[in-house]
Amino acid sequence: MNNDIMIYGLQRSGTNYVEALLVENFEGVQIWNEHYPDCLPTQKHFRLYDEKHLIPSLQFQNNFLYDGFSDFDKHVSRLTEKSQLSYVVVVKHPLSWYLSYFNWASKKHHIDHRKKDVNGHFILEWNLFMKKWLAFQAEAPGRVHIVKYEDLIADHDTSLEAASSNLKLTKRHSDFFIPEKVGMSKGFGKKRLDYYKKKSYLDELPETHYRVIRELVDDNVLSDLGYEMKDSQPTYSHQKNYKATS
Repeated sequence: MNNDIMIYGLQRSGTNYVEALLVENFEGVQIWNEHYPDCLPTQKHFRLYDEKHLIPSLQFQNNFLYDGFSDFDKHVSRLTEKSQLSYVVVVKHPLSWYLSYFNWASKKHHIDHRKKDVNGHFILEWNLFMKKWLAFQAEAPGRVHIVKYEDLIADHDTSLEAASSNLKLTKRHSDFFIPEKVGMSKGFGKKRLDYYKKKSYLDELPETHYRVIRELVDDNVLSDLGYEMKDSQPTYSHQKNYKATS
């Protein structure tokens, strides 16, 4: 059993939620990520991929390149002074993640407006971020565990049991504790849960954005994560006001 864990994921993927679930539900779990500086591999949003020119924010710019999982693991172990760390990676479907990330990035000024295809860059980054972690998981399946946010929302118990089995964690109690609110989030009420379960985010996505995302998203990454995305946008009941421009 190894309770020393690093959590990774792009912003707006649910990393804080997963951290709370792990700490609350399993004995002795220690999360060793550091909040600052953002450019180091101990930061949970660290851009691990090699294509550093696609990093959308200066604070995450870095020049760290790794030959493989072992090389990365050795570096993180030196920084944290912990050996045999487990790595938990959180991911959202690219459509729901894109909407959440774009609106958040706009407010936080994380968008580089000098890039003409800035909307596309977000999806290219999603591709690269998860492609690298999928490769690491293939190299070290017992050390890297990928959590799909949608699976957590749909069935917390099954997702947490899988994490417990893969990471060799011991449950605190017979039943899992699910927090109603984490950090600065708006909480996990029925409305928010249904937003993901019923894919209501499709109501907010302009067709032009859907086409760009569909064109740029990596089908191999989608498939490896068990996600699907139709060639044309599914019919939806209404379109809400959306802050991104087409």
